Amino acid sequence: MRKLLANESLSIGAGQAMSVTAPVAQTLQIMQGRVWVTVAGQGDDYWLHAGQFLNVAADSHIVIEAVKGNSVVQIQRQSTRLPASSARAGLGKPLGARPVAC
Repeated sequence: MRKLLANESLSIGAGQAMSVTAPVAQTLQIMQGRVWVTVAGQGDDYWLHAGQFLNVAADSHIVIEAVKGNSVVQIQRQSTRLPASSARAGLGKPLGARPVAC
């Protein structure tokens, strides 16, 4: 399983999936395409598209799959510690965009 690095960019081909771990709290920013994301231990999966992001807690196991086309996901280390409720939910909302739970 691959560890996510801060300031890393993941390119995922259509229909391909990546299984990764986040060694520290990180933000997955969708730069291109549409992805399906599941985080071990959370009850919901997330469908995200370009412009949306998902905050994940340290030591999270994550599966990311590109849907329909190639996708690019930028990884960034979270600069501040999330409140406990935000860390559990794992959601972030940039500029009014909302992740959609499936």
